[in-house]
Amino acid sequence: MADRTTRAKPLAREERRAVIMDAAVPLLVQYGRDVTSKQLAEAAGVAEGTLYSVFADKDELIHDSIHRHIEATSMVDAISEIPASAELDDVIRAVVELTQHRTEQIFALVAILGFHERTPEQARRRPPDNEPVIQAITDVLLPHREQLAIPPRRAAQFIRYATFSMTHPLITNGDIVPAAEISELLLHGFSARQDAAGTPAGAEGRRAATSVIDSPFVVPPSTAPPSAAPPSAAPHSAASATASVIA
Repeated sequence: MADRTTRAKPLAREERRAVIMDAAVPLLVQYGRDVTSKQLAEAAGVAEGTLYSVFADKDELIHDSIHRHIEATSMVDAISEIPASAELDDVIRAVVELTQHRTEQIFALVAILGFHERTPEQARRRPPDNEPVIQAITDVLLPHREQLAIPPRRAAQFIRYATFSMTHPLITNGDIVPAAEISELLLHGFSARQDAAGTPAGAEGRRAATSVIDSPFVVPPSTAPPSAAPPSAAPHSAASATASVIA
């Protein structure tokens, strides 16, 4: 009988590590530290021995996989794949969905696995630079600059930070805003939309549009005291650590 065992395609060490780490993230979200070497190897399409030819042990594989997921490179690559021909609505929805999915995965990883630096060298690592992601979003918005009310870079910042804050489990108190709603808010704001004939949206739409100003917790801009400061939030180790590496 012919041997059906397939050998992993030869790759340079760093390429092999990247393939293994990318394959590990969904398993880490699902199983946490209980994930087995066999599961990790099967997901990456390699033999178990190959895992530990490029990683010292499973702890290093897990730690480095988390760091890779936090780094900006994979997010920038994903944003860059948004077609240049896409409409503005589709671009914003795609960026929001990518940002929200990534944020949720990182929170899940930190909550399930915890997060600590294994060595002094790792502890000295600087937080990931957010600038490449902002620039990537800016680049995909540039073809639509005439449709934007603000510069593309400012719009990119709003998309990035608004999506993160509306996905943060402490900021939202667990009531995470769906990507479709975030996209709609970024595209159209709080104002009641009009139909083609210029008729304002129905009562339900008007209530939704004015709910922020009607809230007893929001002071209209014209009467807001200049020195008002929001109350400080209680610290939360996992969420605080995650916020520092995502935002």
